[in-house]
Amino acid sequence: MMIILLIGLSVKAQAPDTTVTRRTKQDSLNLKHDTVTSKPFRSTIKVKKEPVYHPDSTHSPQKATIRSLIFPGLGQIYNRHGLWWRLPAIYAGLGLLGYDIDSNGKDYNVFLQESIWREHGRQGPEPLPYYNGAYIGNVDDASIYAFKDNLRRNRDLSIFAFVGVWGINIIDAYVEAKFIHSYTMDNNLSFKVTPTFSNPVYASNFNSTFTPGLKITFLLK
Repeated sequence: MMIILLIGLSVKAQAPDTTVTRRTKQDSLNLKHDTVTSKPFRSTIKVKKEPVYHPDSTHSPQKATIRSLIFPGLGQIYNRHGLWWRLPAIYAGLGLLGYDIDSNGKDYNVFLQESIWREHGRQGPEPLPYYNGAYIGNVDDASIYAFKDNLRRNRDLSIFAFVGVWGINIIDAYVEAKFIHSYTMDNNLSFKVTPTFSNPVYASNFNSTFTPGLKITFLLK
């Protein structure tokens, strides 16, 4: 009896389920796809674009250096950067120093000749010694020799400064051309050269205590 009962339960368990699940109207609504598409997110924050630099591979630092070596300012003209202040600074510095060399040189020759006459005596009808329209024949010997030495020192310092400004002109042309040729450059790093006056004790004379010079300013932002 137990065997017949177990067989009956087994057959009933293996019978296929013929019950059909019916979908209601509510189920059909839930199965519909969402046809509303959302717009893509766009940020309103403006991002600053970094500047793009394109170094000039055809620009030659050697050409800029040679041109500034031959004549001051030619290298800067070749580089075409900052001409509005570079050229005036170079020419103003060289012009002031050139004038100083010429002026001190002429005055030095006057006192040099007078000192020679006083050491060896006048050999003939030499012209009377005048300095800036003033007769210096009655000035004592110590003052004549001191003025002569001061003028010679000032002339030599002016020559050294003239050569230094010429050298700065060459270095400036080379550095500028090197940046253009090989590197990127913006306004964060710059320098400027401006004429100025100083009054160092070692360069003073009896006329003026101010000496022309150049001031180099490096700017880091």
